[in-house]
Amino acid sequence: MLDGGAQDVTRAREANAPKRAATEPQRLLLIEDDFALRAHLAELLMQEGYYVGCAADGQEAIRRLQREPLPAAILLDIMMPRVNGVAFREAQMRTSGLRSIPTIAITSIKDSEQLQSLGFAAVFKKPIDFETLTETLARVLPPR
Repeated sequence: MLDGGAQDVTRAREANAPKRAATEPQRLLLIEDDFALRAHLAELLMQEGYYVGCAADGQEAIRRLQREPLPAAILLDIMMPRVNGVAFREAQMRTSGLRSIPTIAITSIKDSEQLQSLGFAAVFKKPIDFETLTETLARVLPPR
């Protein structure tokens, strides 16, 4: 049995020790109109330990961002119907709660230099090198 002083020290150490809370996976929002690519990429990212929400275009993504917890990062296809990636990114940059979310462009556009002015964390050309994508996500995601 510990004496009173030693018990106080033990209690103080326990109180100051880092809590081991179960951490939830980091949330990603994958916006891609190609169903097969979206499903495949989401599955690979989930296997890497991410929670992946998906949207088929920018319009659906905007709705999801309004009603779901915000993602730690966004993976954004550029060429999509209804609201394309450029229009989505412009709307994202005008919205204070969304502009700080790191966003990675995924494109089949040959001249992706025009995308640089939109402040993407990275730009990937299709087909995507998955290993490089996961390295980029690890670099741009906010620390937990």
